[in-house]
Amino acid sequence: MRFLSLLLPLISASLAVGTASIEIQNEKDLYNSFDRIKRGVVINDVFDIKQALIDQQRQLELESSLGVKEECPPCFNCNLPNFECVQFSQCNSFTGMCECRDGYGGMDCSEPLCGSLSDGNLNRPVRDSNSCACKPGWGGINCNMCTEDNVCDAFMPEGLTGTCYKTGIIVNKFHEMCDVTNPKIISILDGKKPQATFSCNSTAETCDFQFWIDQKESFYCALNKCKLDYDLSGNTTHYNCEEVACKCLPDRMLCGEAGSIDISEFLTETIRGPGDFSCNVADSTCRFSEPSMNDLIQSVFGDPYITLHCKSGECVHKSEIPGYDIPGRSELTWNGLFLIIGVALVCFLIVVSAVHSIQQSPLFKKSGGLDNYDAAYEDDLSALNKNFTPTTLSFENISYTIKGQQVLNNVFGVVQPRECLAIMGGSGAGKTTLLDILAGKNKGGTISGSCYVNGNLLDNDDYKRIVGYVDQEDELIPTLTVYETVLNSALLRLPRDMTLRQKEARVIEVLNELRILNIKDREIGSDFKRGISGGEKRRVSIACELVTSPSILFLDEPTSGLDAFNAKNVIESLVKLSRDFNRTIVFTIHQPRSNIVSLFDKLILLSEGDLVYSGDMIKCNDFFARNGYQCPLGYNLADYLIDITVNHKKLIKVDSAIAESSGSGETADIHEQFLQNPTSDTDITREWEHFAVHRDEYNFDPIKSKSSSGEEETFVQITNKLPSIFLQSPLAGDIKDEIANTKANPVAIDISRKKIKHASFISQVVILSSRTFKNLYRNPRLLLSHYFLSLLVGAFCGYLYYDVSNDISGFQNRLGLFFFILAFFGFSSLTGLHSFSTERIIFIRERANNYYNPLSYYLSKIFCDILPLRVFPPILLISIAYPLVGLTMENNAFLKCILVLVLFNVAVSVEMLIVGILIKEPGTSTMVGVLVLLLSLLFAGLFINSEDLKITIKWLEWISVFHYAYEALSINEVKDLILREKKYGLSIEVPGAVILSTFGFKVGNFWNDNAYLGGLAFAFFVLGYFFLHYFTIEKK
Repeated sequence: MRFLSLLLPLISASLAVGTASIEIQNEKDLYNSFDRIKRGVVINDVFDIKQALIDQQRQLELESSLGVKEECPPCFNCNLPNFECVQFSQCNSFTGMCECRDGYGGMDCSEPLCGSLSDGNLNRPVRDSNSCACKPGWGGINCNMCTEDNVCDAFMPEGLTGTCYKTGIIVNKFHEMCDVTNPKIISILDGKKPQATFSCNSTAETCDFQFWIDQKESFYCALNKCKLDYDLSGNTTHYNCEEVACKCLPDRMLCGEAGSIDISEFLTETIRGPGDFSCNVADSTCRFSEPSMNDLIQSVFGDPYITLHCKSGECVHKSEIPGYDIPGRSELTWNGLFLIIGVALVCFLIVVSAVHSIQQSPLFKKSGGLDNYDAAYEDDLSALNKNFTPTTLSFENISYTIKGQQVLNNVFGVVQPRECLAIMGGSGAGKTTLLDILAGKNKGGTISGSCYVNGNLLDNDDYKRIVGYVDQEDELIPTLTVYETVLNSALLRLPRDMTLRQKEARVIEVLNELRILNIKDREIGSDFKRGISGGEKRRVSIACELVTSPSILFLDEPTSGLDAFNAKNVIESLVKLSRDFNRTIVFTIHQPRSNIVSLFDKLILLSEGDLVYSGDMIKCNDFFARNGYQCPLGYNLADYLIDITVNHKKLIKVDSAIAESSGSGETADIHEQFLQNPTSDTDITREWEHFAVHRDEYNFDPIKSKSSSGEEETFVQITNKLPSIFLQSPLAGDIKDEIANTKANPVAIDISRKKIKHASFISQVVILSSRTFKNLYRNPRLLLSHYFLSLLVGAFCGYLYYDVSNDISGFQNRLGLFFFILAFFGFSSLTGLHSFSTERIIFIRERANNYYNPLSYYLSKIFCDILPLRVFPPILLISIAYPLVGLTMENNAFLKCILVLVLFNVAVSVEMLIVGILIKEPGTSTMVGVLVLLLSLLFAGLFINSEDLKITIKWLEWISVFHYAYEALSINEVKDLILREKKYGLSIEVPGAVILSTFGFKVGNFWNDNAYLGGLAFAFFVLGYFFLHYFTIEKK
């Protein structure tokens, strides 16, 4: 600790000048203070103060562990005259510690170090015996000389391999281990082996020389102002140094050891230079000469100079080796050409085999002609009556509330087999809500009430097995035919033990019953391609549900958007279905024409959630006529019923006097106010409402409120009495009695007949893949555009970057090519947003109706959408561009490039698929997808150096697929290139890996990058299914 006592006043003085706020109370504070001092003084970073003190502390701890007594010897301080640094090492004037040369340690740099040069002096052990045990691959007295190539990797940029250059020609900084070969010197030393170590630094133009006897150093020399020349043709080296200084180590052989001569004064006073170290590289013979030393050798040993046999070792990159011929651009060989053609051929065979396999699916088989219909399916007809039980549907007290608003209020009714129940009402009456509840759909509000099937309360899952549901909108795949669309439903939902012939028979019979068999081979069509009519589409939607033979079929406004003729055809088909096959049909309908109304068996009439009528359609007109609502002659009954029930809770503004008189029971013509109210949205020309309003069918509730101007305003809520009229009628009592009787006498239902095993998971994937492939096959614009653009871009890149050179501009061109290709495929993946958005509604509807497992759909989407669009286009593009640009074919670089591009394209496409799943609106999803891609592109490594990223934002690089792909492509191409540049008379040769390291890329990370790309693709795949399963569901 005496050193600290000497150093503390110095530190205190320094702190007083620049950092007066620092207080030092102990050794730890002293260490930490040095870092703060360095940041504020001129000599910042010239030497490592704190590390030097730590080294001293380690030395003290080592001495303590060896049993050295804690008597305080004089502390080493090379600033003091009593201490000096051996090997002409530099003295750190601030710390008083020596900065040792490579291979030397100890306080004064006099101790040889062991281990290896790559460990660094601070981490190398001091020799504790007569010789060192060097690490494998290293040799020499102080383990400075490499002997194997692999140990030199530590000196290279990450990803590069080093070379141990052993010829003795200096490149940067070499080390030699020499045996003295002067016979007289060897004989005089009586078996003690004389050796010398020699090293030079070409940048500093300095060398150093040490003379050893029996592996103990005797003296050392420093050589400055050196000219380091070599002759490759003559295999000779000649290193000449103008200045030479030598010193002895006290008490060593030749330097004062007992029984030995002492040449200390001679070395110090006489040796001045010049020094010369020459070698014949071929036979490793060398000589070291200096005029005064030569005189000494001549006079004592009779030799003109010291002769040596040397071994050399220097860690370099192979491109640095003198005479190394940098290979030119790798030319495309026949092997490389055959490889590219082979890859293209394999891809073609995969496509052909996949197409052939998928075409074996039933969806690709011809349905046959109508002429063979009776003969082909005669034995299998009766399909609609198989696996079927006639059912009576009854329900009571059905109420629904959402966000505090009452949507339905105690609705009840009954419908028998062979009957069609129509649910009518104005807009907002609650028709679709009631239908959804009866069909067991998921609702976001609170549902109360009960539904009975043949008097039985069924579990929701069992209930869904016996019902079918047809949405208001016909969401069908436009490229499939009518037969294929219905067959798709049959293959997925009918029992797996049914034969294909039986399933086809059921499809044919359903099409025949719905009178669309004659159009079975016509495509559905879309807004951009003409197909079947709207009425035919509606019947196709019905057929998709009817093919499973449901006992109860629900339809949401089956005539919506159809003309009168098609609407009548649809309803007639439903009525015929219910009566011929004992089905129970329930549907909503909005203002049907009179000839359609006459087909209804039962009617439920709603008005703003209240039940106005429930019962037989044939009794409806009489019921309303008896209660003062006579339909005028010439009017459609359905229109009349809608008109008298619309806005039965209307709010109008009236004078206060009129409101008060109505509230007190005085007679007031509220109807007059109703007609004169300019804000009313009710048609005042409706004659039957004018007739009915005078029959005291309204209740009046005055409501007072203040306007924005502060004046008090009075409103009257006119509440229709029609719901109370029906609830108090005998008809309502009869319905309730019928429901009670059904509950009291339930008829057992064999649900086990409905608990069938549908298509297996594998079958679902195959069927859905066939459907997706047929969609691509019949609408190939997206597929062909991807392939055509890949061909075009590949040819364009080949033309733009043709025959790229191995220089700095060629390096830039390569990185630009890779970046452009990644950007092209990244933004091409945005088409996946549209491909899913067009099928979103279809998937939701089919999932809600139990067509398949969501994972089956997801896998089919991956197999037949992502793979054809994301795997083959990059292979096509790179197969064209790669040979034209002249990229490297060594080490399977072409196959590696394909691997990176395929992994990247799959990962980024699944990432975009997730965006499409989470965001419904096409415009918003496109914007979010572009932002995600741009953010990932920003951290690819071209726009910002990876090493400059702060840890708080580094995680964005970790999830960037562009970063891993860009780094992998760059490493694959540039890592082994030697770039040559000649500018302004200067010739520069630099390994491409060095520039990559400067860009922040880790040259050894190629396979790691591929692993991360694969991991991200898998993670995106799992997340995509998670979001599809839990977020893409039907919500009504």
